Amino acid sequence: MLSAPASLRLRARFRLALAQLRRGLTHGAAPHTDADRLQIEAEIAEGARISPGYFALLFCSCGIAALGLLQSSAAVVIGAMLISPLMGPIMGMGMGVARLDARAFERAAVALALGAAVSVAASALIVWASPLKDVTPEILARTRPTLLDLVVAILSGFVGAYVLITKRPGVVAGVAIATALMPPLAVVGYGLATGAWNMAGGAFLLFLTNVVAILGAVFAVARRYGFQPIVRRRRRWEELALVATLLLLSLPLAVSLRDIVVEARETARVRSAIQGVFEGGDQHITDLQVRAGRGGVDQVRAVVVTGRFQAQAERRVAQALGGQPEVQIEQILTADGLPRADPSGGALANRALATSRTLRTTPEQKLRDMLTGVGTVEATQAMAAGRLQAAVRLNRPATLDDYAALEAAAQRFLPEVELELTPPFLELPVIAFGEGRSTLDAGAERRVALIAWAFTRWNVSGAEVVGSASPGPRGPRPRDVRVAEARAQAVADRLEALGVRDIEIRSETPAVSPQDPSVLWFAAVRPLGLPTARDTDAGLDEVAP
Repeated sequence: MLSAPASLRLRARFRLALAQLRRGLTHGAAPHTDADRLQIEAEIAEGARISPGYFALLFCSCGIAALGLLQSSAAVVIGAMLISPLMGPIMGMGMGVARLDARAFERAAVALALGAAVSVAASALIVWASPLKDVTPEILARTRPTLLDLVVAILSGFVGAYVLITKRPGVVAGVAIATALMPPLAVVGYGLATGAWNMAGGAFLLFLTNVVAILGAVFAVARRYGFQPIVRRRRRWEELALVATLLLLSLPLAVSLRDIVVEARETARVRSAIQGVFEGGDQHITDLQVRAGRGGVDQVRAVVVTGRFQAQAERRVAQALGGQPEVQIEQILTADGLPRADPSGGALANRALATSRTLRTTPEQKLRDMLTGVGTVEATQAMAAGRLQAAVRLNRPATLDDYAALEAAAQRFLPEVELELTPPFLELPVIAFGEGRSTLDAGAERRVALIAWAFTRWNVSGAEVVGSASPGPRGPRPRDVRVAEARAQAVADRLEALGVRDIEIRSETPAVSPQDPSVLWFAAVRPLGLPTARDTDAGLDEVAP
């Protein structure tokens, strides 16, 4: 317990600190008279004015941002943010709202709209002319607004307005980086140039969200420092137009907030589901991307560092989430997955195990150690040029997806060799199509690539592709047959591009449609000349553990 004098001293210090904080917020350069406010308002209006230099800076800034995004260079993107003049018109719009000056708001809004159009056009032109058109992590990071983006925009608006009103130009560079207005416009141009309309729409939504958030923050700071509505006759229609414009601009922010809340909730649910599948607490999720809609989770991309490979992890996560989300989990195995010494065995057993690991560090033995408790290595063969082939079998029921994921994880665990894991002969996935469609979507492309991978590992060079379609009420129609043939041909073309030769194509259209016709919208692949398990293992020399 503090004594009475000590308590009084503590309260006095607290009041003094609070007074100093208030004085710091009301900086000496802050406007205290109407003349000061008019000067600051004129400076903000000058920053929102359209000029040739404004467009020149925009073109250069967006060009630098587009090149930085294509190269996935954060340093170049930051350089583009530093020279971007887009913060000026947004400040002018915020001051126009604070002063209820519809004409000032209109001038700033026109400057922002023209600036955004020039930026998007410049980015699209540069991307169209550039040989680099691959999607990079810097581009993907700006394809949709998140909760962090919204918080950053609001804080940047407060800081930007505070810097201009209190005349602290030394913080402008930091505000320019934090607001990040130019990169989303560059991504919009990238989406228009490459036909990625979803990416362009998401990036534009991110830009509008930032604009509205900054505008609201500027309005709050301006009102805090005494910028009141101007007195003007017959301005009722201007006020109504200003309110309608603000409501229109707020619609993207409302959409973003709804999506942000849904995504945050679903991301927490996905994280819990992944942690439940990777039992034992030895997992670490290093990257998690979730796309959620009104019906729940649509798509999950995750990278999990784990000490033990989990078969059917993607299917188990999808079942835990309910529905039919598309789940892709990349498992990175660590040395923690190697068998541990029994604590009850004593120091001698631990020392013996450590010695055996030191002596037995061949890739074959490392692979066996990695699969301890998960699966078995049935045969291995060390090939020339640092290649290693191994026939493996997982203990749990597994699919080809699991074996392909196991090979990718084992390859990262054994970077010193080029690893090829041969799975047992399993059922091939069916390639599904939409109603009346015969083109491969992303999911179908992935299944066809998985089939081609399995053919390579099984040493199968031929395939039979059967396309299917649902008939009409009176039986198969000519267009149904054409759709079935087109589906088979699309799969066959993709398999051939992936190295599968000797492909036979046929179609099947039953006479009567089932109750659910969608079960016939597929193409199936069957291997030709499939070797027996004995023939496959004969080519691999068994290496004793």
